Amino acid sequence: LSGDAIVDLWSGYVRTLATGPMTLLHGDAHIGNTYVLPDGDVGFLDWQVLRRGNWSQDVGYFLVSALTEEDRRSNEKELLEVYRGSLEVSKDQVPTAEHAWLQYRAAPAYGLAIWLSTLGTDGWQSREISLALAQRFAAAFVELDTVSALRQLAD
Repeated sequence: LSGDAIVDLWSGYVRTLATGPMTLLHGDAHIGNTYVLPDGDVGFLDWQVLRRGNWSQDVGYFLVSALTEEDRRSNEKELLEVYRGSLEVSKDQVPTAEHAWLQYRAAPAYGLAIWLSTLGTDGWQSREISLALAQRFAAAFVELDTVSALRQLAD
């Protein structure tokens, strides 16, 4: 893909985040922004990019960053269905399983761009963490055929 084609795909992806059921998004829902309390409750920290948007951004970003590649491959469809079944919107706004999978397949575009840019900075995250997450998102980008998903969403 050319640089212009990549920018066009990215722009198309960002437009999809303003469609469908809107939810509260953390915006940076990677595993490093989580905490566990002594009673086992889990939460997110670092809410600097909080916004409204499509659920798929946070869900896709979190699953790819939080799971090893092997665990993601083995569990992503089931976890996506659990989330879809828990989405608290009117029934007519719950995405079909097929559309949810399509949106999830597009989500690595966000994480790959974020972690490649973080890898090129100094101080946001260690090089090791940035590289590991960039690799996870790159693998998901290829395996989930994110380019095809982005094109489908743009149609």
